[in-house]
Amino acid sequence: MRTIGLIATLGLALLATTGCGSSQSSSDKAKSQACSAVSDIKTQVTTLKGLPLAMSSVDTAKTAIQQIQTDLKTISNQAPTVKGDLKSQLQTANATFKTQVQQVAQSITSASSLTSALTALTTAGKTLATSYQQAFASVKC
Repeated sequence: MRTIGLIATLGLALLATTGCGSSQSSSDKAKSQACSAVSDIKTQVTTLKGLPLAMSSVDTAKTAIQQIQTDLKTISNQAPTVKGDLKSQLQTANATFKTQVQQVAQSITSASSLTSALTALTTAGKTLATSYQQAFASVKC
């Protein structure tokens, strides 16, 4: 009888401790992931803006743009779960900035020479920095 009581007590204790774990809601998790992506986009844009006119910059820019596209996808996936005004802020900013990223990526990949690719990179950094500021200025993460 004592064993059954001990097992029951341990079972209840186990249930109680599992309830004390991370109580972060799906909305909070989505907000955290989306806001992290917004922050990373800013980092990638800063990287692009600071690239020197050098051959190695093309690979760095390509990596940064790919990461921005991944971050935009994260925001797109997480924003619908976010609650409140932040949801619409993220969705609007994401859609606006996504268009700019696509245009910049197209200008870099369609460059016909290394010189024009480097010029496109210089313009890309400035353009995306301005676009990021305009698109995400109202996002309150």
